[in-house]
Amino acid sequence: MATDQEKIAFANAAIEQLEDDEMVEKFKANVKEVGTQANAIDASFDLVTRKFNQMVKDYGKDFPGFSTYRDEWVSYNQRWVNHLALSRDVASETVAILRRFDQVFLDMVESIETEQDRKDVIVELQQFIDEKHDNSTQMSEGFLTLKRDIEDYVRRLDQWIKDNGAQLEKEAADLKLDIEGLQAEIEVLDKKIKDSTTALAVCGGCLNVLGVVVAGSVLAAFKEERNDKAKQLRGKQSALEVVNLKQKSLTNLQSDFDGVKPDIALICARLVLFAEIWSSVRSQAVQFQEHLRGGMEAVTNLRFKKEVRTARKVCMPLQAGLEQYAVELENRNKSKAT
Repeated sequence: MATDQEKIAFANAAIEQLEDDEMVEKFKANVKEVGTQANAIDASFDLVTRKFNQMVKDYGKDFPGFSTYRDEWVSYNQRWVNHLALSRDVASETVAILRRFDQVFLDMVESIETEQDRKDVIVELQQFIDEKHDNSTQMSEGFLTLKRDIEDYVRRLDQWIKDNGAQLEKEAADLKLDIEGLQAEIEVLDKKIKDSTTALAVCGGCLNVLGVVVAGSVLAAFKEERNDKAKQLRGKQSALEVVNLKQKSLTNLQSDFDGVKPDIALICARLVLFAEIWSSVRSQAVQFQEHLRGGMEAVTNLRFKKEVRTARKVCMPLQAGLEQYAVELENRNKSKAT
C-alpha cells in the first residue's frame, strides 16, 4: 500500500502534468478518442456480422442451428448502437455533473475553514452522492452487461461447435461399425453363393426336378439377401460420406469463428471504456466525504488537499474531452446517415 508521501508525490506529478498545456491537450484528446473508438467497434461488429452471414451460407445447410447464433450476434450489434446513442446523452449530462463537482463541491471542500464548514460540506457531498443519474447507471450497466453477454456467447458457441463435433464423431464411429458388420455379412453370403453355385453345377444332373428347384431357391435367397445387405452397405457408406463432409464443414466453421475472435475480444475490451466515467466521479466524491468525516485535522491533511487539487485539475480537461466525445458521436451519426 502506498504511503502518504508516495500519494503526495503522485498527486504533485499529476498536477504538474495537468498544468502543462500540451499534456492537457493530450488528456482531452484521449477522452475524445473514446468517441473515435466507436468507429473501430462499429467496424469490428460489421466484420463479424458479415463473416457470420457468410458462414450461414456456407454451413447453414449442414448446421441450421448456427443461424440462431448469427441472429443473436445481430441483436448484440443493435444493443451496441442503442447504448452508444445513450452514451452521447450521458456525455453531455456528465459534463454538467463534472462542472458542478469541480466548481461547487470541490470548491466548497477547498474553502473549508471552520468545523461548521466541514459539517456542511459533508451534507452537501452526501446530496451529490445520492443524486440519481439513471442514464449514467443505465449506460454503464448496459455496456458491461453487453460485454459479459458477448463473452458468454463466445463460450456457448464454442461449446455448440464442440457438441456438434462430438455428435458427428459418434455418428461416424457407429456407421463404421455398421459398415464393417455389413461387409462381413456380405463376405459370408458371397461364400455361400459361391458354394451353392458350385454344388448346383456339380450335382445338378444328379438331382430330380424338385431337388433342382430347391437348390435354385436357396441360391436365389442367398443372392437376394446379399443384394439387400449391399444396398444397406451403400446407404451406410453414403451416410458416412455426408458425416465426413459435415465434420470438414464444422472444422472450417470453427476456424472461421476463431478468425473473428480477436475482433470480438477488441469489442469487449473497448466496451469497458464507455462504462467507467460517472462511477469514478461518484466514488471520488464518496472518498472525499469519508475523509472529511475525520475532522478538521483531515481537512488540513496535505495528502487530502493534494488529492482534491488533482481532482479539480482533472475536471476541466475531462469536461472538454467529453464535450468533444459527444460532438464526435454526433458527427458519426450524421456521416452514417448520408
